[in-house]
Amino acid sequence: MKWKTLAFILISAGIILSSFWYLYRTASSPALRGYIGDEVWYIPASRNVLHRLGVDVHYVNGTTGSEGVNIIFSNVSSKLRYASTVEMIADDYNATFEMEYYKFPGLYFEIPSRNLGAFRKSLAKELPSGSYYVVPGFRYPDKDNIQNYLNLEHPFLGKDLIMLGMLREDKPINWRIPGLIEFALIGVLVLLAAYRISGSYLASLIALIFVAADPTLQATALAAMLDIHVAFFVTLFMLVLIYERRMGAGAALGLAAAAKLSGAFGWPVLLVDAFKGERRLSRFMAVIALVPGVAFIIPNLTAIRAVGFEYWLRQFLGSFRWHLSYKGPNPNTSPFWQWFVNNTPFPFHFNPNIYAQTDPFLLLAMVVFIFAIPWVYRKRTRVVVPFGIFWSTLALFALQYALGGKTQFSFYATVLVPPAAVTMGVVLNEIIRWEAFRESIKMYWAWILRIKRRIWDVTGISR
Repeated sequence: MKWKTLAFILISAGIILSSFWYLYRTASSPALRGYIGDEVWYIPASRNVLHRLGVDVHYVNGTTGSEGVNIIFSNVSSKLRYASTVEMIADDYNATFEMEYYKFPGLYFEIPSRNLGAFRKSLAKELPSGSYYVVPGFRYPDKDNIQNYLNLEHPFLGKDLIMLGMLREDKPINWRIPGLIEFALIGVLVLLAAYRISGSYLASLIALIFVAADPTLQATALAAMLDIHVAFFVTLFMLVLIYERRMGAGAALGLAAAAKLSGAFGWPVLLVDAFKGERRLSRFMAVIALVPGVAFIIPNLTAIRAVGFEYWLRQFLGSFRWHLSYKGPNPNTSPFWQWFVNNTPFPFHFNPNIYAQTDPFLLLAMVVFIFAIPWVYRKRTRVVVPFGIFWSTLALFALQYALGGKTQFSFYATVLVPPAAVTMGVVLNEIIRWEAFRESIKMYWAWILRIKRRIWDVTGISR
């Protein structure tokens, strides 16, 4: 293996692994052992769907060894009537922690693991059937009707991935592990995409550095939300399309849309590419419609099984009105044009402070590159794929805003980062005269040698 290739692999691996480790340490820190950002919506929705499917998750307090269990009453009257009974039973079984919910009729306890089964049997014996139900796992956020919330206004793939972590154990770091892994994989995919277009290690490393250091990607990887999952599948879509595997690109696009509908905003690029490259109408339609549609439906089968196809479909179709509606005043609103200057970063957590901050240098460079892309295209034709995905996605965010969906936030820009980073790496590598840097390094080295010789001459130090 040539030394340049080995150095490229080692540097790339070092960047990816160190950034992953930094985020993992942050995500698992004691200060973040609770809900952050919009986890207050996505985690309960995932837990509720698993409960509807008959799957119990578990949370064990590492300090006390007690298991978390939520007692949800059928209504407020049942809570008023039976809450004291439940509390007495919990005390009988040595509950180590208790919390009352005020926004919905429920109680949360942590019961020693050895007593949990007996505790549940005593509840069934003392309380009338239908007056309550039990949801094991981490405590809920105290939000109105959160015990019934399913987040069906968004497709379900993001929650499917969150569930994978929850199935191991329902605790914050496990909710976030899928997104942290995807953050690292985005780095790998961006590296491969930039190299495929440019054939340059330098271009690939530039793209990787912009991804690894991006504050928007880092923040959304830390929080178990949907946007890091969308960004991952959009990056996969971009890579596969760069390799001109249109069927695979259609599948990846469908998965991106199944994480969040904004994942489909790169569809016009697939449409143009398929129109230019596919000769048979049947294959063209499969690429742009059939394959993405199937890939979109499959991850939603979890929700469909939980609520039924008809209800899921009504909620899905109704979500378009929700996405195109104004949600009211919000101090953290950041329309799409503000992302270019990092105006109004979205706060996920305070102390430590975690904000979804955009990178103005990266995003504003995409505006400047409009004037350079035609020249770069003559040498690196596939650069139009990441460049097109970026502007297609931004244009559809602008359309959403124009149609009434004016409640936009800075973390929506997460999906823009991977295509922007690949474009940045490829374009910079083509338009900057790297000879200037190489010659400057040689000059610095010559100056150092000259200074060293001068010191030797003055001090009499032997060479």
